[in-house]
Amino acid sequence: MSVLPSSPADLLTLFHRSFADNTLSAEEARHLRAQLAAHGPHGQALEEFRHQLFAVVRERFNTLPDKAAIEWLEAANALLLPPAEDVSPQSEVYFSPDDDCVGAIQRFIKEAEQRLDVCVFTVSDDRITDELLAAHQRGVQLRLLTDNDKLFDRGSDVRQLHAAGVAIHVDNTTDHMHHKFAVADGRAVLTGSYNWTRSASLYNHENLLITEDSNIVRRYQAEFERLWSSLGAFQGQ
Repeated sequence: MSVLPSSPADLLTLFHRSFADNTLSAEEARHLRAQLAAHGPHGQALEEFRHQLFAVVRERFNTLPDKAAIEWLEAANALLLPPAEDVSPQSEVYFSPDDDCVGAIQRFIKEAEQRLDVCVFTVSDDRITDELLAAHQRGVQLRLLTDNDKLFDRGSDVRQLHAAGVAIHVDNTTDHMHHKFAVADGRAVLTGSYNWTRSASLYNHENLLITEDSNIVRRYQAEFERLWSSLGAFQGQ
């Protein structure tokens, strides 16, 4: 069991060796579980790998009743597992102070293909502003919701974005629009405590979460639409 797998074929070899004595010891099980977690296939590839494992067992038996029993076990086993489409959505977590969060925001903006809805307290980090402008220039439908009290802060880039043609709505109420989230193409959401400012990356202890969980994305998209329709357009004052 010392072989380090680099492919599903290598993993299958490990299972095949384990089956040689018809015994799966606790140590072997721990080793195989670790290798599957590190190198194992996912989704439809995992279903095919399971089928190959049952094929390994079928090779050992020659009688039709035995083969039929193994085929029944494979089919019954598949019923106990979640379908491939129920695989947990991908999520990522980042923390500051450092550039991990701003780098994640930049990648998130770059990956937007058609629509990007941004709802943040303020935008003053030029690295993020440059990515927003680039997205706008390549044709991404960009909408920005922000707080009116931060418009005239030193370093604020909101008016620069407005001058470039980005659609902006602001909260002119006595309350603060204190959100920090963005939704890309209705498929992924970025959120957390992280303000889109230089100080957040240099000094603050902040967090950032990116997820493709459809239920979470749907809730954030609905909240953005609610706020967009209720808050007025920025007039460029």
